[in-house]
Amino acid sequence: MGAHQAVDPAEERAALQGGIPAPAQVATGVWTLPTEFPARSQPLRYTLSYVLLDEAGGVHLIDPGVDSDANWHRLEALLDSLGRAVADIRTVVATHLHFDHLGMGSRVRAASGAQVVLHALEQRAIDGEFGDDDGTRLERWGVPHARHDELARITGERLARARITADRLVEGGDVLDFPGLRLEVVWTPGHTYGSLCLRDPERKLLFTGDHVLPLLNPGLGLGGPTPSNPVADYLDALARVALFDDHEVCPGHGYRFHGLGARCESLAAHHERRTAEVAAVLDRLEHPTVWQVASQLYWSLGWENLSHHLLDSALAQVEMHIARLGRDAELEIRS
Repeated sequence: MGAHQAVDPAEERAALQGGIPAPAQVATGVWTLPTEFPARSQPLRYTLSYVLLDEAGGVHLIDPGVDSDANWHRLEALLDSLGRAVADIRTVVATHLHFDHLGMGSRVRAASGAQVVLHALEQRAIDGEFGDDDGTRLERWGVPHARHDELARITGERLARARITADRLVEGGDVLDFPGLRLEVVWTPGHTYGSLCLRDPERKLLFTGDHVLPLLNPGLGLGGPTPSNPVADYLDALARVALFDDHEVCPGHGYRFHGLGARCESLAAHHERRTAEVAAVLDRLEHPTVWQVASQLYWSLGWENLSHHLLDSALAQVEMHIARLGRDAELEIRS
């Protein structure tokens, strides 16, 4: 299995050392805009937002990042250095609904009149069309009562939806056409149900949001309930984007890289291993809870060190792997 290679050593160094890289030119008319997380969101420090210039003086943003004054000033400063201004922004495209990608979208739209673009399924998730968590997840998973308070807030945050209505809804195969700029929409469910990637075929760039990252295994099913299994969806979507192995990958976190096919293969192998590990635990234990299954698995940080969002995501994904195996009936469900 090959490895992926960073495009910009300074960008890679910042990601590995916990810093925030400077904006960088990706290609003619395309720039990175690292936007910072609030301090509470460690270990991630920033989102890689992208600024694209068209040939008619317009500006287009991909994943504008967390809404904060500091990030707003970063955006203004980069645009000023490029001879543009916020008023020139025509489009904001969010790869998915999370606050670190879509967060500043409403503020940009209010200041510029820009159109906000989302995948149609992501808008439906925001609007609650796929339902809500019914608040029983902690009992259902068999979480010890001593950990309920820790995870209850996370459940509340999962239920809180982004309050935005997109101006344009797109689906896989649609094209965003701007003067001298063409972006193809690739539907990539898994991280969220309406996650999308954007492909610039002329420059051979693929903007992947959180679908493919260089350093992290993206969490799955983090956009609310879905009508299908996020693990299965994600594996299918990895195969879909792996076809663009000759493209430079422009992810939502970390650093830009080459070697998309190798990275997709590595991410898919991780989930196949995890499904097999879950199956082995189910074979060994009689009617375990999701918590008990998760506690028997290997975690890079150590099971005992998982807490808050990381613990919530871990439990959710173990449940998804059990569902992928079709072995839900073997669980002990506590109520």
